[in-house]
This record gives sequence, C-alpha cells and structure tokens, in this order.
Amino acid sequence: MKPSYHHNNSRSFIGKQADDLGQLIKVQIQPLLEKLGIVVPVKSCSIIHYLYQSDDNSLADLAKQLQQSHQLVKQKLPRLIDLGLVTKTQDNNDKRRSIYQLTDQGREQAELLEENSLLHVYEDLSNEIGANLYQVLNDAIESLKQKDLLTRFETLKQQNKPRKQQ
Repeated sequence: MKPSYHHNNSRSFIGKQADDLGQLIKVQIQPLLEKLGIVVPVKSCSIIHYLYQSDDNSLADLAKQLQQSHQLVKQKLPRLIDLGLVTKTQDNNDKRRSIYQLTDQGREQAELLEENSLLHVYEDLSNEIGANLYQVLNDAIESLKQKDLLTRFETLKQQNKPRKQQ
C-alpha cells in the first residue's frame, strides 16, 4: 500500500507553495479590481504603475525596471494596448525602438491603482501570520541569487557525507 501524499505537510515543495500563493493572490485580487473599476490585468499592474511613474519607456526599459524578461513584458503589452491603456509609437531617433506611454484612460487606471493600494491589506496579512511576507519572499529571492539551490544541495550533501575511516 502506498503511503498517502499530503503536500501541505511537505516542506520540500516550497516552489509549489510559492506558486500556489501567487495564484491565490491573483484569483483573490481579480474581484477586488473589478469592484474598483480597474480593468488592468492583475499581472500587468506593475507595468501600468511603472509607466505612470516614468513615461516614454522602451521594452528594454520596462523589462529592466520591472526585473522581468523582455519576452514576458512583450507578451503583456498588446493586451494593455487593446484595452486602450497604453500606446506604442516609434522612437523618432531610433526606428528599431518602440516607446510605450499611458493613454488618458491608462493614467486614470494608474491613479485608481495608487488610490487603492493593497499595501495595508498585505501588512494585515503579514501581521496575522507573524512575518513580513514581502520581506521574507524578497530575502529568499536575494539569498537564492547569491547561492543557488544546486550549490546549496551539493554543499549540504558533502557536509552530510559519512567520512571513510582510514
């Protein structure tokens, strides 16, 4: 008989838990955004926020500032353009470069996002669980950038390796 699998009890699936948290937040934010009249797709809010702070950005600018791949940002922009939130124009100085800017509707959406920041909601969640969730996630990301999982695995494997007696 196979042992039952309880993924909630296994701490070795942190990646899955992180994905689950991200997905749960995405699902729970959607009705909130709709109630507020925000049409920006959940995973594109950071683009709208950044364009509101700094207009006239290329794809490379956006990807760099958002710390996302060019491909991921490029995939999100057409939907924002279709929604009438962002415009794309050619750079007059470099025909290979496109410039992205918020439309008036995009600025209104950015203002709604700022007026209805979820910062206090996340702080409430952090207080409830007894840890600054943002800080914990950010610290984990930074630590993994400094020393990846493979290095950690190999180091721990070496430390726990029984030594042969001579």
